[in-house]
Amino acid sequence: MKFIDQSIRNYHTVTVIIVMALVIGALCFQTLPRQLTPTVDKPQIEVRTEYIGLSPNEVERNITRRLEDQLESVEGMKKMTSTSQHGLSTINLEFEWGIDKDLAVLDVNNKLQQVKDLPVNADKPTLRSISSDNSSPIMWIVFDKPNEKMPDLDQNYMYKIGEDIIVPAFRRVKGIADVWHFGGEDREMRVEFDPYSMARLHVTYKEVIDRLTKENQNTRAGFHDEEDRAYTVRGLGEFLNPKDILDTVVKRDGDKTIRIRDFAIVVDGFQRTDSLVRISGKLSNAFGVIRKAGANVVETCNLAAQKVEELNTELLNRGLPLKLKIVYKDVDYIDEAMRLVKSNLGLGAILAVTVLLVFLGSVRSLLIVAISIPVSLVSVFIVLKIFDRSINIISLAGMAFAVGMVVDNSIVVLENIYRHLTMKKGVFKAAYDGASEVWGAVLASTLTTLAVFIPIVFIEEEAGQMFRDIAITISGCIALSLIVSVTIIPTLTTLLIRLKPGEEYRPGFIHRTLLRPVVLLGKGISNAYSGLMKRVLCHSSVSLLLRLGILGGVCWILWYSGQTLPKKDYLPYGNTNMVFMLIEPVAGTPAETNMKYLAEYEKKIVDMEDVNRNFLVFSPRFNGGGAIIEKELAQGQRGEIKMAVKANEMGREIFAIPGYRFAFAVQRPIFRSADKTFEVEITGPEIFKLKDIALSLIGKISGIDGVHSVRPEFKFGNPELRFLPRREDAARLNMGMQEIGNIIESLNAGKYLGEFNDNGEPIDFVLVQKKDDNKLGLEDYRSLPVWTDENLMTHLGHLTNIEIDAGPARIDHIGTERAIKLRVQVRKDMPMQTVIDRVEENVLVPTRLTVNEKFGLRIGGSADELASTERSLATSFVYALGFIYLLLVALFSSFIRPFIVMLTVVLAVSGSFLGITWNNWYQRGNIKSILDEWNVPNAQAMVEGWNWITFDILTQLGVVILAGIVVNNAILIVHQMLNNIKSGMEERQALLLSCETRLRPIMMTVISSVFGMIPLAFGEGAGTELYRGMGTALIGGLSISTFFTLFLVPILISLAIDMGFHTTKDDLVKETLQTNPDTLPTPS
Repeated sequence: MKFIDQSIRNYHTVTVIIVMALVIGALCFQTLPRQLTPTVDKPQIEVRTEYIGLSPNEVERNITRRLEDQLESVEGMKKMTSTSQHGLSTINLEFEWGIDKDLAVLDVNNKLQQVKDLPVNADKPTLRSISSDNSSPIMWIVFDKPNEKMPDLDQNYMYKIGEDIIVPAFRRVKGIADVWHFGGEDREMRVEFDPYSMARLHVTYKEVIDRLTKENQNTRAGFHDEEDRAYTVRGLGEFLNPKDILDTVVKRDGDKTIRIRDFAIVVDGFQRTDSLVRISGKLSNAFGVIRKAGANVVETCNLAAQKVEELNTELLNRGLPLKLKIVYKDVDYIDEAMRLVKSNLGLGAILAVTVLLVFLGSVRSLLIVAISIPVSLVSVFIVLKIFDRSINIISLAGMAFAVGMVVDNSIVVLENIYRHLTMKKGVFKAAYDGASEVWGAVLASTLTTLAVFIPIVFIEEEAGQMFRDIAITISGCIALSLIVSVTIIPTLTTLLIRLKPGEEYRPGFIHRTLLRPVVLLGKGISNAYSGLMKRVLCHSSVSLLLRLGILGGVCWILWYSGQTLPKKDYLPYGNTNMVFMLIEPVAGTPAETNMKYLAEYEKKIVDMEDVNRNFLVFSPRFNGGGAIIEKELAQGQRGEIKMAVKANEMGREIFAIPGYRFAFAVQRPIFRSADKTFEVEITGPEIFKLKDIALSLIGKISGIDGVHSVRPEFKFGNPELRFLPRREDAARLNMGMQEIGNIIESLNAGKYLGEFNDNGEPIDFVLVQKKDDNKLGLEDYRSLPVWTDENLMTHLGHLTNIEIDAGPARIDHIGTERAIKLRVQVRKDMPMQTVIDRVEENVLVPTRLTVNEKFGLRIGGSADELASTERSLATSFVYALGFIYLLLVALFSSFIRPFIVMLTVVLAVSGSFLGITWNNWYQRGNIKSILDEWNVPNAQAMVEGWNWITFDILTQLGVVILAGIVVNNAILIVHQMLNNIKSGMEERQALLLSCETRLRPIMMTVISSVFGMIPLAFGEGAGTELYRGMGTALIGGLSISTFFTLFLVPILISLAIDMGFHTTKDDLVKETLQTNPDTLPTPS
């Protein structure tokens, strides 16, 4: 091994490389972006098209279907869904994972350019590429009063200040892509008319609309040239103030001039109130900060917080009675989670080093091995920088898991060097021989571990994009630890231990004094193991029965663990200190009325001691609210239980409030896709039949154990006032539907007349009925007098039939078929796969038998993501096993021996299942005692279904990782056995000696790895709920598989020997064909 020799000889170069790696790694750490979770670039594109005033049916017919006809041929599209609502069409295009998003956006844009038949007044369709970076705010900011004694402010006044000052200022902050603004309406200049005054003056709606539209414009008339100067010629007709509008002449009736002021007033006001925001019981505005893709969350939040201080100073200087207050920011959770991961990382390192000290008994030996921890962990930041990754709780968790693993290679090398030192070889010879002898085993162990992560890096699904960070981090650490073990470890050994050839190696001072009892215990265990293996491995009938008995015990463990196989879940839920209240109002109910229904419970929330603040929002985008619990009360295991109890308590309260279609409360998940919901999709041609099927399913699904709530995505019963033209009567009066439509629009939403230029700021200019006590009631429309262009008077009821009916408030499509979706919320403590299976078997299968082939029923949403990710994980696991097998074939020069080693993977999987099951049993006892302490009713029923460790995707990843770790112990035994056979030993003797000499390094590596992971599996605090499942799976699998590996692998090898599968020195040490052409390898 030339590089080992060069490392020992050139220790100056090795020292320089170590220092440079640490410095560059530290620099990379400073420059890497920081965020809560890895960026997930979903293969989804959203197309939004607005046309204010259209009903859902009209939006579906005139916009959505026309866009769908073009978009359904987009290349690479997997699924197309759409929603048609009042004045808005939203189409979501879902592509296969791994597609080039830029090309997809270009293709979608090209298809949209081909749509030529959209309504003239419809807005241009807009595209948005969906990513985790732009799907949810990293910070929420609200308006507050500088002094509580000040009177409450109008929310539209706050909204104007927000749009004019706050939003533009935040958009200029580095790292901020957009700002969501809730709580008010846009400003508009309103010409509010009295319809009866217009009728008395014989004024037609067409005259008013035409006059106001045509008068409000400037005309550019070119230039007027004089000899020495050219003048720009402009006709300035734009309205500059309300007086200009009021003075506008509509027409002359004889000697009388009729102006706008004769039947209308001008109001500088706001659009119809569609959204309300209340913070802790007071009207306010809320601002959600969206970061740019790849921006550093910590830096962006800090810069936004600085901007808040600057804006508060500006508001004060302007004399505005407002101040901004930050109510939530991701950086709080990030800081806490990262602090905890770092402390767990440090604690794990201390525990791992303590284990090494117990085994090595020498401070110098400890320093030699411990150097691999900082070198590997700090250098891995260079790898993250090269792969353009970020520092987040997933990548930091990978480092924390790697703490105990990075010392494994160093332990194996150093322990073997010490074994050669006991042969009185001298430190240089012992360092070279010891490192060279186990080089093959260490390389194979590293490669088998890396083989697990290579397929994971190429998983494209959402969970796969998060796995990538942990895969790159752990594999980077392990690969670096290999380099450290065969270069730095031998070099440091020669520098710190001075032994000449022939000198005897003495145990460390600590082993000779403080830890003498531990040394004796270790020797006793080693002797007991050696004695037992001598009995087991000898060729006798008693030994055969003993071996078969052990195999039978292993088989029983495998069967038992299979019975405890946990049900699968998607992403871990997390433990944030926010409870969401999701409310679905009755269709057609105004926002003010919905807010009144919740007013009494809002007061109750404000008075709760454990609630820091609360919010309520009713808007077209979101209906509901939430409570932010005091941070200290939501931390640790007690805090997580507290949040579950609080969510249940609030859910029961709001469910009982009348006036809503449904209402429930859930804890906010840390991942948007981890909200534990899936969709039941019902497709078919008839919307009302779909409604009937959906209503029948809601009750059945709600009764399934594990279902928290069922939320229908459809809205029927939206009250509609319909004006149906009486075409013959209208034609006699020379009035068409466009003119009638202008009348109806002016009386209600308001007829858009263009823009009003308010000192350079364009605002909407509308003609609308005066909103006062004299406005038209439902029965007044029929008798409303209307004048025609022929100066004839009629009534609106003569031109139209007026009906009151109900229609859908939204229409969904899946593909191009009409659809209704039911969102099923799963209880936080229940595996999602369990509920999915129950819904499928108990509800959907029987229902499919009762509907005809025109209608389809399926489960989608997160269920699709779960199934897709599981398929990718299973494929990765198969590839990993294949890679490991091929590597072992190359190492052992055998096609049979690798199968024996790979049986340890089965044991590891069983161990992980047992670890999860046993940890859940243990934690249920703790949860029960806490609930009893708080006198929570039905505590036992609540605990019975509570899985503290869920078998989510990250936990399943831990099982996959085990495949590359647990084979390392078996590799050490088999590789050392083959080395012994090469030196001339008989097979059984070589196997026995391998078991005896490899016991110590196996125990050292396993115990140090397990102790390094304990803080992650059993720690408490922000972020621990994400990886405690993975930690439990790794600890359980590694511990149980190691215990059985020490017996199972030797037993299987000895049984193979008894069956006639022998390995001799000639099989392993072959002459070259040049030296002896008759020597050919024998298959084994």
